[in-house]
Amino acid sequence: MDASARGASEARNEVLGDRIQVLLAQFEQQRREIAEARARVAAMTAEAWSPDRLVRVVCDASGVPKEVHLVPEAFKRSTPEKLGRAIARAARAAAALAEERSRAAFAASTDIADAAPDLPDLVPGAPGIKELFQEMLPDSSQPQPQVIDEDEYYRTGSYLRDVR
Repeated sequence: MDASARGASEARNEVLGDRIQVLLAQFEQQRREIAEARARVAAMTAEAWSPDRLVRVVCDASGVPKEVHLVPEAFKRSTPEKLGRAIARAARAAAALAEERSRAAFAASTDIADAAPDLPDLVPGAPGIKELFQEMLPDSSQPQPQVIDEDEYYRTGSYLRDVR
């Protein structure tokens, strides 16, 4: 290889090395931001009231109910069936709010990650930010499970009917 070809090759290597250093610095910044966002999300709760204001549900960041509160006059102003539906509605609302807040906590990091080339594009086998986000955040496109009112089924069904 002659001197001019070697010089051009070294210049390309230096440019690529600089680009990789910038990407590595960006990756480290994103990693720190993700760790901070995870800590915020881990401590986060979401609260929602039922439409009739008789039930309040508090969920953790993953949407799991941690507390269910009934106002003192709940059993006087409602029936057990209505309270059950109110609890379910409040729990769904709190879970949806928790998901929205989780996505907001990671929004800045996802915007940066979407705009930049990912590390695996340059270094095969390296971890990618985009894959991390796909694993961490729930898929909101999945349909919510339909609540089955078992009480209604048993109230209207007959135990004496011959089903042969």
